[in-house]
Amino acid sequence: MSFDDRIKVRVLHADPIAQAGLSAACSRYPDLEVQDALNPSGGARPSLRPALDHCAEVVVADYLNGVALATRYAQDPAASLKVVVIAGIDREWEIRNALERGVRGYLLVGCALDELAAGVRAVHRGARHLSPQVAARLAESVSREPLTAREEEVLRLVVEGLSNKAIAIRLGIAVGTVKSHLKVIFAKLHVQSRTQAVAIVERRGSIPLREIEEALHSRGMHLRDDGRGRILADRVPRSLTRPAVALAGRPAAQPAMRVVLGGKP
Repeated sequence: MSFDDRIKVRVLHADPIAQAGLSAACSRYPDLEVQDALNPSGGARPSLRPALDHCAEVVVADYLNGVALATRYAQDPAASLKVVVIAGIDREWEIRNALERGVRGYLLVGCALDELAAGVRAVHRGARHLSPQVAARLAESVSREPLTAREEEVLRLVVEGLSNKAIAIRLGIAVGTVKSHLKVIFAKLHVQSRTQAVAIVERRGSIPLREIEEALHSRGMHLRDDGRGRILADRVPRSLTRPAVALAGRPAAQPAMRVVLGGKP
């Protein structure tokens, strides 16, 4: 393969260590030409960077930078730059959001180096490339029965922590109607409780994690990652109001309420 035939790749990642690692990984393949790093220190927004049109054909980026960059170039019909996102997020909402904004490839952190190279090659020739886990997540969403607009409204209020009576008042419907909606929602989600329903919502990304975190915070709870692929919600004593408390742990004398929102129990 001649020098001119190589695919010009640039890496754009907020974490400088990850950026260096991805650049080194792509450099292993003779058909990929890795351009100079955009910003070794990481963290800059794509809107602040010089135009990439003439120096790269494919950009490998983290989720936030990749989506922002794809959105920017999707507005230019003449742009040929293609974006591959490599992220630790496999929730349906985030995946769909990225693809709708113009991302052509979606890989998960921890994928094989050959899969990364295959993704770059695929998007370069005009195809989409999704990791098997991402493709399975999207296939799952197509096969399940969708919620109605009213059911989604009720589920969102459940995530906010409202009781059946409070939901009824908010929506202007009877408590019995709320219970009927929840019965159908639980059946469609294949769950048996509100806690399980919230866990499904977080895993699928039906409601962005930010909204779940805001709702739980209003109830004195905070989200944290336990380092094993699970997101936990801990109830923190009212006297300890700093979010950092949930990350540092809880006093043994004041046990916290804990809910598993994602991952294996």
